[in-house]
Amino acid sequence: MIRLSICIPTYNRGAYLSDLLDSILKQWIDGLQVVISDNGSTDDTRAVIARWEKLVPSLKVIWHPVNIGPDRNFLSVVEAARGEFCWLMGSDDRIEPGGIARVMSAIDQWLGIAGFSVNMAAYDAQFLTPLPVGKAVDLDQDDVITQSDAAILTFMRHFGYLSAHVVRRSLWNEVCATGEPRQFLNAYVHVLIMGRMIQKVPCWGYVHQRCVGWRSGNDSFMADGWFNRMRIDVVGYSQIADAFWGHGSSGSRRMRSQIAQTHVVRHFSYAKTHGASPQSLRDSKRLFGTYLRDTPAYWTHLTPWMLVPQRASLIGRWIYRTIIKPHRK
Repeated sequence: MIRLSICIPTYNRGAYLSDLLDSILKQWIDGLQVVISDNGSTDDTRAVIARWEKLVPSLKVIWHPVNIGPDRNFLSVVEAARGEFCWLMGSDDRIEPGGIARVMSAIDQWLGIAGFSVNMAAYDAQFLTPLPVGKAVDLDQDDVITQSDAAILTFMRHFGYLSAHVVRRSLWNEVCATGEPRQFLNAYVHVLIMGRMIQKVPCWGYVHQRCVGWRSGNDSFMADGWFNRMRIDVVGYSQIADAFWGHGSSGSRRMRSQIAQTHVVRHFSYAKTHGASPQSLRDSKRLFGTYLRDTPAYWTHLTPWMLVPQRASLIGRWIYRTIIKPHRK
């Protein structure tokens, strides 16, 4: 019986896959399956997987001849899995030592649960240096939340990070069978599905120990520029918030406000302090006005950054890097 399928959607990540597969093989236990769905990669992904097929037990690979988009690839990899639970996994991440055992223990302990999220550790691009990272979930111990709105809002910021979630496959499939996820191919289809799972079975857990390692500086969505990357967050989460609670509802405002004060403000402040074009900054302001103006974070987190002249932002960054930061070491 397969208890857990580790589901890895990938595209042109041949340089990173070995780190992930090695971290899985070192912790291999009975009841485990690995499923890889390749999204028409043009690098050496096929050769890398061929080497690992001989080493990893119960490895299943789906080859898409062309790129079908990230969302469809997410759906494809879970559809091919056979485990009672599926652990979604970014192909450039890795599983922390003991992570599989902790996840299996949670599966055994939390009977009837819709799914659960796990804590993450952040590293540099080579997985050599740990990086400080703020809390994505305001919980300091293992816990289970049994109220649907509370669970969705507690984990929403964390849901965007693909590798930190373990879902009951049968319930995931129930949500997909409605056809609704196919209407939300906005890079966050998994967020919509997990939210719907919680609304069906309001029981979602959290493993506070770090089970997965995140590799920084490797966001594939940044290939189209910072503005388009930020737009994915603003538009994608707004669409999902309205689907959960209805346009103009308090629940939708609360969810969009969470994303605005975390994901969105990070993108915008980085752009402003790193010399983004004036046109892209104006486009951002229009985007915020369309999707986020009715949220508290628009006024408390985004407006201050919009009002600060870019020249002042650049000077402030120079002062920090050349004067303040050296004295803090």
